[in-house]
Amino acid sequence: MRYLPLQLAATFCALTLTSNSFAQPLPDKDGQAEPATPVGSYRLTGVMETASRLLLEADGSYKWMMIVGGLDLYSEGQWTQTNGQVILGPHQFSDETPVFALGAKYSWGSEEKDAAYKMENIRLRNRAKWTCAFLEYGAQYSSSGDLAFPKDLPPQERFEAAVEIERERHGAYKKAIANYFNRDLQDDSDSAEIAARTARQHWREAVAFLADSGRAAGKTGEYQSPPLPADCLFLSDFTPFHAQNDDRPNVNWNDGVGIWVNRRERPNARLKIEAQFSFADGSQVSANSYELGFAFAPKTRNNQLQSITLTLRHNEKEYSSSFDIAPNNKAAVYEVKLDNRLFIKPPFEEFRLNIADDRLVPVDGSRGYYVKGN
Repeated sequence: MRYLPLQLAATFCALTLTSNSFAQPLPDKDGQAEPATPVGSYRLTGVMETASRLLLEADGSYKWMMIVGGLDLYSEGQWTQTNGQVILGPHQFSDETPVFALGAKYSWGSEEKDAAYKMENIRLRNRAKWTCAFLEYGAQYSSSGDLAFPKDLPPQERFEAAVEIERERHGAYKKAIANYFNRDLQDDSDSAEIAARTARQHWREAVAFLADSGRAAGKTGEYQSPPLPADCLFLSDFTPFHAQNDDRPNVNWNDGVGIWVNRRERPNARLKIEAQFSFADGSQVSANSYELGFAFAPKTRNNQLQSITLTLRHNEKEYSSSFDIAPNNKAAVYEVKLDNRLFIKPPFEEFRLNIADDRLVPVDGSRGYYVKGN
């Protein structure tokens, strides 16, 4: 048996909890009967291995879903009735529909400690990629090639030449780095990035030539990279994050507050949910769940979490919910549940059905028809 996601299953069941027959025509003031209304709950019949429900509400809203094999289809919006037809659409998922809900809760444990460690390394590495882009492969650089190095000299002379080449290229790399960090950040040109990346490659080639020449001459060459900002170290010589290297005082990385997207055992790492943690002292910490399906804030000592605000941007819309956290609650980590209907692409802009007695028959000629009832 195939199971629906939680929200879809709940909606699916809800579509069966309405009237099973057309409302009876009511006489108006002149004794004439008013037309029957199509309001009610319908199910698709006449199509094998396909389940579909349709709910037409009296306020003009509808909910429609279909399950075909491994495919879930869903639509909701407003319906109209004209010329003997019911017209569904366009699809409009309500911005007021709560997208988020908090599920299971836990104290901060080893799973959170490990995830926090990984997330902080990812954060610092991504910051390094932004700050020190020339250390990553991006825009192309030009190589000087082997022809730039004298190879036919005696070992001692070649070593001395290698020392001078390394010194010269070290200076050029240092200058290119300075130009890169002093560039106009409003300028979209990547010329400074390319120049720094090229100078770095040329210097590394010179270092390799110096090391090779030194071995041939029985010498040891000394060289050191030009100084780089601390952020760059996560790219030039990546070192795992340690708590004592953090510049935020009074933070204990072994404790914190956080969210798991979906289940703790099976988080959804594809969604970038922004979480804002608000504390009793008025401080706020923002984080996002992308990469591990986990977002967290390191908890300062004796600072009670008061609320969590979750935000998701999807299909050029923004969905946000806030949750108050009870004081003195030992729970620090919460599972975040999402309404899966948000991510199901509607299968139609408009869906027309002919009203035929107690049936609704698709105008497009597709198989089956909708009848009222469970």
